[in-house]
Amino acid sequence: MPEHHFDIHVFCCINERAAGHPRGSCSVRGSVDLQEYMKAQAKRFSQGRRIRINKSGCLDRCELGPVMVIYPEGVWYHYQTKDDIDEILESHVLNGKTVARLQLSPGQKTLRTNEPVRVALRVADMRELAHDVCRYELVAPDGSDLPAFEAGAHVDLFTGAGMRRSYSLAGDPDTRQRYVLGIRREVPSRGGSDWLLDHLSVGDRLEASLPSNNFPLDWSAKRHILIAGGIGVTPMMAMGRALRRAGASCHLHFCAPDESRAPFLSEVKEIFGSELSLYFDGGDPSKGLNLSEVLGSPIEGDHVYVCGPPGLVSATRERASHWPSGSVHWEQFAPGVPESAPPNEPFEILLSRQQVKLQVSEDQTILDAVRKAGIDIESSCEDGLCGCCRVGLLGGVPQHRDVVLTDAEKVANREILICISRAKKGEVLVLDI
Repeated sequence: MPEHHFDIHVFCCINERAAGHPRGSCSVRGSVDLQEYMKAQAKRFSQGRRIRINKSGCLDRCELGPVMVIYPEGVWYHYQTKDDIDEILESHVLNGKTVARLQLSPGQKTLRTNEPVRVALRVADMRELAHDVCRYELVAPDGSDLPAFEAGAHVDLFTGAGMRRSYSLAGDPDTRQRYVLGIRREVPSRGGSDWLLDHLSVGDRLEASLPSNNFPLDWSAKRHILIAGGIGVTPMMAMGRALRRAGASCHLHFCAPDESRAPFLSEVKEIFGSELSLYFDGGDPSKGLNLSEVLGSPIEGDHVYVCGPPGLVSATRERASHWPSGSVHWEQFAPGVPESAPPNEPFEILLSRQQVKLQVSEDQTILDAVRKAGIDIESSCEDGLCGCCRVGLLGGVPQHRDVVLTDAEKVANREILICISRAKKGEVLVLDI
């Protein structure tokens, strides 16, 4: 057998095409940064072997990208994350075992659909709070650690009625033994909170998604100003624990009609101590938190986070409109009053990985059109609130109608929530599907 100059030779495609190209490219799907990461990580896995991680031009498997090929075996992989890179290095490069879930077959044209990961949970504790709010502690049925999460994250619970609903994680991010949730009965309910509050009891089992975070802390901030309304305090509890443990400057402004309608109040007081201001307005916001006073003159390095009813979120964003770009963060749990959006018009979408073009009619969402074509896409709220149906946008000009993407993300036009956002008549959106 001939001797090779390199023991392991990896070619990672970083080809770049013009924006909006129907095939997309590995570069637009993140391959440049991932190749650099793999190159740096490979040194840890060399163990004296000669390993070369090269950039490559187009490998002509664009719909499967980002792609790499590893020689001398000639094994092809699709990868998307640093975790994928680490798994390929650990399994294939270090131990000579292919990674089946990422491996591409000869002649393969489309990516295999992986079953979404589900987390099995058991209700370990349930405590009824005032005004139709319940505190749940959920654990792994076998007592093992749960997947880690960061402050601001949420999980989606799958109900017995076939629904999927998002709930913020209120517990300590450093605690892997349990997830703590606060669930309020929505009036009117779309079915999720009613089912959970009426059917879940201690000992019951259910499934959840992996934690996801649309509302992360910005650790570069010098001071964190947190504003919560009612049940919107739940992600702030996790934030408070993380910030206080890190010694970061933070203060919570907690709004509720009265003390009895301030969920988790005793825990909130314990977490924030003197860094807590309470506002009980009796249902009249004009008698509560003075947003102009709190947000009027930001100091350099200030960041504000708001979570709660749509009115509080929109008022906070409006009062902080003069703050530096990227310093205002928000999450809301219910749709707000619809703004004057342009009328729905028909447009086209191109599914880049499938090379399929579809028409989206006036009375369809993008999500509807994709599912009608036989492609399963996960979704939850379908109101542009949770981010579950976020997909990559490779070309075209959308009409963003969600409240998940930041203003900067909407300007960048690299992602779209296909449950609610649209495009103008005659536009073609190229989606990373």
